[in-house]
Amino acid sequence: MKRIALLLLSCLFFYSLFRDMNVVKTLLLCAAVGVVFIVSKAPARYVVGSKYPLICLCFALSAALIVFPAFRTKPVIRFTGIFLTFFSLSLYVTTISEKGKGLYKEILALSLLFISASLNLIMTRSVELFLPLSITILLFLFIMQRTKLLPLAGAYVVVMLVFLYLKKVTMYGSGIDLGSAERYLVLACAFLLLLVTFIGFVRKAGPTWTIAFFGLLYASVDILMSVGFSLKGLLLYQPVAALLILAPLVGVTLQEGKRS
Repeated sequence: MKRIALLLLSCLFFYSLFRDMNVVKTLLLCAAVGVVFIVSKAPARYVVGSKYPLICLCFALSAALIVFPAFRTKPVIRFTGIFLTFFSLSLYVTTISEKGKGLYKEILALSLLFISASLNLIMTRSVELFLPLSITILLFLFIMQRTKLLPLAGAYVVVMLVFLYLKKVTMYGSGIDLGSAERYLVLACAFLLLLVTFIGFVRKAGPTWTIAFFGLLYASVDILMSVGFSLKGLLLYQPVAALLILAPLVGVTLQEGKRS
């Protein structure tokens, strides 16, 4: 029963991102639900174990974009960059407390991943992912009491903001045409899913609950930025790319909901 309620809430959330529906968008929503189902059936160890392959692919994409500049404008490469950047950073940050490594090794690894992720976002012109993801990482590290890593994450935010300012890249959005009902719907769905994952995270604190909580924290920050502050986020401005992030996260949430 819990899984059915979560799935219905997730479908409503997906729908609220698109708003005006057509045949193509309906097929995309069906594909997203299919991804949710597949991920929900995958063993948890496969989800956590995908961290290192995704990090390696993130580094490989950075190298490929440097060597082959023509790839940067291709939509498939852009969506791949968004997917790899988000999940390589989120999987690393959410499991960093389990590593048992020294602080300097954590700082070095996270610094390299930050650099690779930044290059991917800049070269594929996907900077709308940068600000909400950076804020989410800062909030998450604070919640997890990883205070020694907060200066590094904060420095990353400052450096990227300075870079965007020098390049005259604005983070202000053009405004989203949302009615009152649509505005409340998308906010309510995002924060209800965040509440579900937060409760699971606090009660069980398993690795997949942690990943789900981080992902829905990002979704809430992104939507709040777009709706409340008219800043350029990802989810409402590019719902197709948003499904690449949200569908696997909802699948992980359903995976844990099955066990609770």
